[in-house]
Amino acid sequence: MRLNSIMLIAVMATSGCASVSESRLNPFNWFGGEDPASAEAAQPADLEPLVPPSRVVQQVEGRPLVAQINELEVTPTLGGVIVRATGIATAAGAYSAQLTTAAVTESEISLDFRAFQGRGPGGGQIAVARFVSDDELGSARSISVRSAGNVLARRR
Repeated sequence: MRLNSIMLIAVMATSGCASVSESRLNPFNWFGGEDPASAEAAQPADLEPLVPPSRVVQQVEGRPLVAQINELEVTPTLGGVIVRATGIATAAGAYSAQLTTAAVTESEISLDFRAFQGRGPGGGQIAVARFVSDDELGSARSISVRSAGNVLARRR
């Protein structure tokens, strides 16, 4: 008898679940649930971009070129190449070094060896590496890296 009572209560409690899902008792409805009609109306084509297409964004590079490049190595790897360069900065304590893209043509990729210069006396040695994917390489057969004093290039 007791089991029958529990089953009867369970059946009666779950029979109202469909109406609870749309009532104010459901916490998912407290902040205005998703309306299917409004979801279809707000398609990405209808939304205006935050930045208008006519606005041209230009990034200005503030790091100077390092003084000289001593070594350049291009190592083939899965999905591209790794470009490693070692150079001398104009002052000791150079930081935030990076190989940045200067120009890309069908036959060559040109990179700039840039770093913020330290304030220490004399120049310090600095090394940097960058992965260049096969998509970036395209049909380019040569990779060159430029510094303030020289340019080194490697063919792949």
